[in-house]
Amino acid sequence: MINGLSSLEDAMRPKLTQLEIIANNLANVNTTGFKRDRSFLKVLQQSIPTADGTATEDVQQVRQYTDFSQGSLNKTGNPLDVAIKGRGFMVVETPNGIRYTRNGNFQLSTDGTVVTSEGFPVLGQAGRIRFPNVERVQQGTVSIAGSGEIMLDKETIGQLRIVDFEKPQLLQKDHQSLFIADPGQPVIEKTESDTSIRQGYLEDSNVDGIEEMIAMIELTRSFEADQKALHAQDSSIEKSIEVGKV
Repeated sequence: MINGLSSLEDAMRPKLTQLEIIANNLANVNTTGFKRDRSFLKVLQQSIPTADGTATEDVQQVRQYTDFSQGSLNKTGNPLDVAIKGRGFMVVETPNGIRYTRNGNFQLSTDGTVVTSEGFPVLGQAGRIRFPNVERVQQGTVSIAGSGEIMLDKETIGQLRIVDFEKPQLLQKDHQSLFIADPGQPVIEKTESDTSIRQGYLEDSNVDGIEEMIAMIELTRSFEADQKALHAQDSSIEKSIEVGKV
């Protein structure tokens, strides 16, 4: 009976982890540039000591990965909003180091620096991108080409730095739509010929709310079934103990 309780516990723990992943996806269904996490169960064998020596048992572990598929492009009309069509990431400078993002919801700081909605400077090919005169931005026309070149009227202000990674699945999430690169993975600089920037658009989260809700319902039902089985096992053990006392 004790082994049965242990087996049920081993089956329930991965489901809790999967539920947490789904809950986080649903919480970010409206987060610009967010990439959903997916999970799968991997069965591993581990050795356990027994009275006769050792034995092996199967253990389920959750493996998690990020789905970098393209989200829908939503037209905003804001001249400083940009979205990447296809592969690639924009580069931002944070107090904790360089981060990579698909969230192009940009704005201007008081000194004319292009920053994210959190206030992190956006990096271009030559460093931070800054408009020398903020008043001119309000009066002039800001245009961002498909290559990422930013212009105010006919004056070039800078060019967005767009990068990619051979294995984006190795990127680690910082928070929301920011990613940290593995130090051992080289950064690939995207060129004008293979970069496609859309001005006045933002990339929506690639979370499918309905799909996530269905997965959550199925997992919740499975978890509840395990709970009922666990309670039944617990009741059987209690009864056996009571019989033993008599």
